[in-house]
Amino acid sequence: MTEQLCAPLSGVKVLELGTMISAPYCSRLLADLGAEVIKVESPVGDHTRDVPPRFEGMSTTFRLLNRNKRSVILDLKDSDDAETFARLTREADVLIENLRPGGLERLGFSSEKLRAGNGELVYLSISGFGQSGPWADRPAYDIIAQAMSGLMAVTGPAEGPPARVGISIGDVLPGVLGAFAVVAALLRRQRTRRGARIDLAMVDALLAGLESVGMRALHDSGPLVPTGTDHAISAPYGSFAAADGQFVLAVANDALFSKLAGVLGRPHWIDDPRFVSDELRGAHREELRKEIEAALADWSVDEALRRLSSAGVPCAPILDPREALTGEYARARGVTDLEADGFTTLGMGFQLDDYRPPMNQAPRHGEHTARPHFEEDEPKDASSL
Repeated sequence: MTEQLCAPLSGVKVLELGTMISAPYCSRLLADLGAEVIKVESPVGDHTRDVPPRFEGMSTTFRLLNRNKRSVILDLKDSDDAETFARLTREADVLIENLRPGGLERLGFSSEKLRAGNGELVYLSISGFGQSGPWADRPAYDIIAQAMSGLMAVTGPAEGPPARVGISIGDVLPGVLGAFAVVAALLRRQRTRRGARIDLAMVDALLAGLESVGMRALHDSGPLVPTGTDHAISAPYGSFAAADGQFVLAVANDALFSKLAGVLGRPHWIDDPRFVSDELRGAHREELRKEIEAALADWSVDEALRRLSSAGVPCAPILDPREALTGEYARARGVTDLEADGFTTLGMGFQLDDYRPPMNQAPRHGEHTARPHFEEDEPKDASSL
């Protein structure tokens, strides 16, 4: 089999009407898996095209979010371009957009009209607050979603102000969930021959990802505050100082704590009434931190990591992004990839047997406007989805 025929989503046709991060990231995940993606851009273009830095004249962020796609310029207020867009929606398996709610409808493309023209269309809308509800009409960016979801309130230094997570998680997580929802809808369509309408709000996606914080918010009356690098419940679980810097420990059960105590030469910790359970260690985290850092005072970070790792205690150095992307681990795992012109980019984030995604350069603005149609000669092995 050729690489293209091995692509999980080969034959799936995706129409993207997206800008910035959430919708483009979602459709790029599908493109990496072999879907044919046509990116519809306005005459102005996706705003991410202007985000620095640049590689050979093109935004590196735009390249990351839009590889393996084609770009078509359409002004949906123009009757001819609107007809072209309508035809593309009839041919598509999936439509992904992140306009303000009602944006497509105001341009004459309501969900009902789109589904009437293509009853098997999977139509995903990503917005800040969803297609309904009291905040539906409000604009949103990543920091808005982080603030509204409660995520900022538990992020940042202990006893410090709320902080934004260092990446646009309010866009990235909706993009991932959007791709998951699209594939689920395509699988259901295989059985029912019916399309789907997917309403995905950035805030909803972050709320769904609150995990233990969400459970404490719903079932515990205790405070929900930033704890720095510490876990709010388990200890020792956070960053700790050695003689020449900091590293992280992740000790979340009694067996691991026993190993830690042994490596650090403090076996009496196991019977210390302050530390005999994960809950009690969490309640006495600062006392425990002082004792751990006293035991580490004469060890370098490298020595601490070597000894702790040898004993099976989860630990790691604290890397900056450049170190993380170019270090021994990243090289061994192949977390970055190269496009044909030498542009280094990020990979899919997972390995699927021996499948390797294509690494086609993101399109120039309107590069494929002369061919505003899906390719008819694409392999059809996924056309039943």
